[in-house]
Amino acid sequence: MVFDKHSATGVLHVHTTRSDGYGEPEEIVKYGIESGLDYIAFNDHRNLKLMEEGWHGRITSGLMSIVGAELQHTDWKSHLLVYGVETIKPVGHILDQLAHVLSMNGIAIIAHPVEVRPLVPGYGEYPWFFGSEHPVSGIEGWNWMSSWKGRVNLLNGWSRINHPDRKVRNPPKDAVDLWFETGGCFVGGADAHAHKIFGREVFGYRMLFNRVRTHIFLDRPFIEPSQFTEALRHGRCFISNAIAGDASEYRSTIHEGELYLKLPASGRVILREKGAPPRIPVVLERGIHCLGPVTLPLYIEIHRDGRTWIAEGRAEGR
Repeated sequence: MVFDKHSATGVLHVHTTRSDGYGEPEEIVKYGIESGLDYIAFNDHRNLKLMEEGWHGRITSGLMSIVGAELQHTDWKSHLLVYGVETIKPVGHILDQLAHVLSMNGIAIIAHPVEVRPLVPGYGEYPWFFGSEHPVSGIEGWNWMSSWKGRVNLLNGWSRINHPDRKVRNPPKDAVDLWFETGGCFVGGADAHAHKIFGREVFGYRMLFNRVRTHIFLDRPFIEPSQFTEALRHGRCFISNAIAGDASEYRSTIHEGELYLKLPASGRVILREKGAPPRIPVVLERGIHCLGPVTLPLYIEIHRDGRTWIAEGRAEGR
């Protein structure tokens, strides 16, 4: 059975001091190297300043910096993560901004599409309000910070800060539902800002780099940022939650209509096809397994220790 030979592991949706993040790119890259990442994808709000500063494609101790942006609609809601462009329209209707990205042959991914408002004064929610009929390149199916902050309030906030992983266990089902309609890539992001509460850093870069990661499949070793963009453009990726285990050796392929999985450790596998309820979960050990005939689009979720370890969306045409 032939699986993708090369892959790279990294974190999407990282903010710096060039927008509303607390970290400088040099220190953020250092945390990425310490976390064993192959890349960091920066998405500062409405700007490409890091690209102007020479960070795009820079390799530091084996880690590649990729510079994109996070765009937003005029009402601040409905965000897009964009990559593969050298210019953006930083303001205006989000669909006009999307059209500009696509005209530049870039990709645009719906950010935190089903975000739920925290119940804390001064904090809002930023879900996607423009449906699934527009030509986006995929969705951020699991945003760690959005998952954490949904419905957080002044009573449960301190507990959630001290025990964050009790809340963030699975990608939102509504996000998976939306992906079945949009197609494209299904990625995960940190939405890392290194927030500070009462002067104390919470959800720092190092911490978030060891949570939700996006792995990309490659035809050759990872040496240039265009490989990242093209992998996402064609949906050649999957998400992992690093606290459930290293998933870098995970692979999937469909051969003659049948799904094969290569698992680096044991896990509880759930398959979901469009318009059908999830299949009965099966527990599989480390190794290569055939799960029989499947139809696309197909969503694969693998659990360990009561939480999602791996999530992959295989859209039609991949």
